[in-house]
Amino acid sequence: MSVQRAQFEISSTGFVDWITYLDNEEINGFHREDYYLANIATEIRRSYVKDPMKVKFESFLNIFKKESKTKKAKMTKEERTKVAKSFWGNFLKIPKRKK
Repeated sequence: MSVQRAQFEISSTGFVDWITYLDNEEINGFHREDYYLANIATEIRRSYVKDPMKVKFESFLNIFKKESKTKKAKMTKEERTKVAKSFWGNFLKIPKRKK
């Protein structure tokens, strides 16, 4: 799916909901299949190297690090909604309401 299509099909509140979900989702939440495939990759790699015990299982798991919370303050849901509405309004060229 292209970015333009996603922007067209996802509402601003849906976008905010997805961001909230992804923030709450555990970033390194591996599943059983991840460990199984990493173990297979480790064994395959060990058959091709000179010293097989130097090949570590953990090197086949992608571990991502979150940014430190001290660097960047979290936005509230209202702030995210405001940013998303501003983005989508500008993208779709919706005129702003006069107060």
